[in-house]
Amino acid sequence: MSFFSEGVTKNKLTILYFMNKLGVAITRDQITTVGAAYDLAPYFELQSAVAEMEEDGLLAAVPRPYGQAYALTSNGQAAVDMFEERLPLSLRDDLDTYADACREDIRRQIQYTARIEQRPGGECLVRLLFVEKDDTLLSVELMFPDAASANKAAAAWPKRAEDAYCYLLSSLSGSQP
Repeated sequence: MSFFSEGVTKNKLTILYFMNKLGVAITRDQITTVGAAYDLAPYFELQSAVAEMEEDGLLAAVPRPYGQAYALTSNGQAAVDMFEERLPLSLRDDLDTYADACREDIRRQIQYTARIEQRPGGECLVRLLFVEKDDTLLSVELMFPDAASANKAAAAWPKRAEDAYCYLLSSLSGSQP
């Protein structure tokens, strides 16, 4: 029986292994999504594991324009290198496949973010970000009269962010698109 066959230690190593294969910093929500996909642990246990890994120096909280993300530290990388063989090969293969399948989706979630803030009068403020390699290319705040229109705008943002950026850039610089 493997030393990491069950429990919190396996969950931590699984998260570290996935993050290593993914190769990008991810948010707590994205870590939770991985945990749910592999039925690692309940939500609060995963959140606690992330906090413990941060305290132990395996993960570093990194401020990003879209919010806080987590990245492997050199200690986290060393732990993966040292102990990855203790995860079952079938789990490692599944995590490799999952990392490849969701890398682009995670990149898009990070690159195009929309946050909605409900205002007392029923209006909604929508904060839209277009980020590339930790640089904010475009940040826009728009007020919408209701939650339905705010949600519609937030849902459309990932598909329209690049067009909005190009339009504003060409319009403001005086060049034709």
